[in-house]
Amino acid sequence: MLLKRTAIITLSTLFLTVGCISISTDEETQKVETTLQAQETKITELEAALTESKVDAEQKQLELAEAKSNLERLKREKQTLDEELQQKILIERSRAKSSKQVAKETVNPQYQDKTVLGQAEWIYVTKAKQNFKARIDTGATTSSINAVDIQEFERDGKDWVKFNITHSKDGDKKIIEAPVVRYVKILQSSEPGEYDRRPVVELHVRIGGVAHKSEFTLTDRLHMDYPVLIGRSFIQDVILVDVSQDYIHPKYQPQDK
Repeated sequence: MLLKRTAIITLSTLFLTVGCISISTDEETQKVETTLQAQETKITELEAALTESKVDAEQKQLELAEAKSNLERLKREKQTLDEELQQKILIERSRAKSSKQVAKETVNPQYQDKTVLGQAEWIYVTKAKQNFKARIDTGATTSSINAVDIQEFERDGKDWVKFNITHSKDGDKKIIEAPVVRYVKILQSSEPGEYDRRPVVELHVRIGGVAHKSEFTLTDRLHMDYPVLIGRSFIQDVILVDVSQDYIHPKYQPQDK
């Protein structure tokens, strides 16, 4: 009888233990499943956030690319506008220069019926068909003009000279022939007491509105700034000199016939 009771107690204890173990295992399983579901939910949320971030990054990349494209377009437009503006400036300057040139060509500065010259002017030598720079010197009695390679010869019983009027050692030669009007003796500054015999020729020249024949002494002026010097014999009675101005008159342009 005692043995049966003992066996019953033992079996009851065993059933209770197994039941407790089963209950404990189910709870653990439920906790694990809950944790897994939570992790899965978190992973899903992270994946969604990552996808959204990628979409946002791609959108930003597109916006950046568009901004760069707009910047390049604006740069090109600015460059085009700058070029157009520069072209307009050049055109306006050219027009202003042309207007100024026309004004200078149509106006012959005068004072009390006398032509006004600056201290330097362009002089047109008809035989050379060329303009040269000339300095107006009221202290010089006669005028002089650059002449190198002077050769004297006789033509029809008269003295003539042939010379190169070009005011440059490397420039193309411009040869002029003219009859000798007379000879003058010029005191040489390099050799005191010595005189240099130079021919004088008559040339047709023009400065502004003044055009006539005038005498010029032939001399080598290559070392000087001006190939022509205009003295009092040229300017007397018809010309006034304004030493505060230069090149009042434009270059003379002969009309082609």
